[in-house]
Order: sequence, then structure tokens, then C-alpha cells
Amino acid sequence: MAPVRLGHKTAKAETCAVDTAGSATPEPSPPPSASASGPAPAAPAPAPVPSAPAPAPAPEPPPGPGGSLPEVKVAAVGLHIGGGPNDDATKAPYLRAIEKRFDEFRACYAKVDDPVKGGTFGVDLHIGRDGGRAQVKQPRTGMKGNGFRECVIKAFEQAEFEKPKKGPTVISYSIKFTLG
Repeated sequence: MAPVRLGHKTAKAETCAVDTAGSATPEPSPPPSASASGPAPAAPAPAPVPSAPAPAPAPEPPPGPGGSLPEVKVAAVGLHIGGGPNDDATKAPYLRAIEKRFDEFRACYAKVDDPVKGGTFGVDLHIGRDGGRAQVKQPRTGMKGNGFRECVIKAFEQAEFEKPKKGPTVISYSIKFTLG
């Protein structure tokens, strides 16, 4: 509770605190100032009480330089396993490994020059006999941006693949970026 001023003298001020029962309790006075002829220091002002709720947040700025984008969606749009088979069961482990990198692909999208446009990015992935990380070959995209291509390639390079059933394997894979 804020102190209440009871009175003051030229060289000395006295304040007291009022408890919730309404009785006043004297508090020690501050030491006299170097100049005894100056006014006594003022009691601290009570903290302001907000009277209105905070304003609503501003709407999101439109996409573009310096603005934020709506949600970026990443989806697989193509997977071909060299030498086949190309059935869903055979593709599933490859898809799972790459889908774990989708957050990284979304982060790379911030580097494109024309974020409203969207686009696709394809690669060939050379997966060794024991699985693990693949070598990225033949990156292909029409999307431009400083560091975008390198960022997406790095995300593909981080994917960890299971051991292929038929030895070393090459897959061709494409993702599509769209704004949601």
C-alpha cells in the first residue's frame, strides 16, 4: 500500500503507512536533505491502475520484404526409386526419413526472393548400401533466393535413411512449397 503523507515541517517530513484496518503506523523519516531550507521530498505516487484492456494485436503484415508470411506448407509431390519397385510399402521408409526434415525446408523458404509464388524443389538422393545420409545430386528448382538452394540441399543431406533392401539405391524426390 502507498504511504500517506500526514504532514511536513521545513526540514523534516513524516509519513506513515495505513494498514488494511485503517490504523496509521509511523515510518522512519528520510534523513534531512543537505539544504534545510528546501521543500521536503514528495511521497511516491501510487502505481497507475490500468483502466482499459490492452489493444488487440495488429493484423499480420502482407508477405514480402520485411513482412511475415502465412504458414508455409511443404508436401511430397514425387518419389521414384531407381530400379523399383515403386509401391507405397517400398516408398514409405524414404518418405518418413525426408518428412522429418520438413521443418528445415519450411525455414529455408524464408530465403526465397518471391515467397508468394511457391514452387517445387527436386533432387536425386544416392543412398549407400548401409543407409544413413545420402549424397544429394542434381538439385533442380526454379525458385531463387540468396542461400535458399544451399539451405534445402543441406536439409536433404541431414536425412537419415534405413538400410535399403536391394543395396545402394538412388531415389528422385520432389517437394512443393505453398502458402497456407
